[in-house]
Amino acid sequence: MSKSIHKLIDEQIKRWEMGSKKQVPIQEKIEIITISRESGSNGYKLAKQLCLKTGFDLFHHEIVDAMVEKSKNSRTLLETLDERGMNIVDDIVSNFVNEHHLWTDEYSKLLFQILSTIGKHGNAIILGRGANCVLHGQNILRVRLVAPENMRRNNIQKSLDLNKDDAKKNMVSTDANRAAFVKRYFNCDTTDASNYDLVINTGALSVEKAIQIITCAITPN
Repeated sequence: MSKSIHKLIDEQIKRWEMGSKKQVPIQEKIEIITISRESGSNGYKLAKQLCLKTGFDLFHHEIVDAMVEKSKNSRTLLETLDERGMNIVDDIVSNFVNEHHLWTDEYSKLLFQILSTIGKHGNAIILGRGANCVLHGQNILRVRLVAPENMRRNNIQKSLDLNKDDAKKNMVSTDANRAAFVKRYFNCDTTDASNYDLVINTGALSVEKAIQIITCAITPN
């Protein structure tokens, strides 16, 4: 795990610990955005810009997996919740596992707990890791980003400096791996639109337009 990821996690824990000492009134606004994306659909770029727009913290797969790894030997992350919050997280994990008939290993159980902990704290954008499958409720917006294959391949070709064939192989492989991950740990289908609240085609809409739509969707009436 890189030092920068370690530092990000430690800083996040401190923010959560400080926040838990404050009495925050119950709000009915959206405080969590999950983003699932097709490879090459500008998901990371959109998530980064959306964080700047909303002030939310970004949790991408490297940070989430690092949190899971850290939690194998320490309960510091989970203990940022009070006792009631921790019980709710345990209930979410238990209910999800039972509902979807999942056989959990250590990684999946910790992943459920970490995603649920992030969800309880709020003010977060979670990029990938099947967060939309675990987190549900009125304060969550589940977004799926898609784009035409040619556009996605071209984006990957430019960002990774690949030829067309290798870019397509990378795209297909990445999408297959993400779909397999979500199916294995959550028994969910990444392509099923009913698993999302909002599906955006970034081939038809710019990242800036997509951010405007998402911002509008999370703004209280």
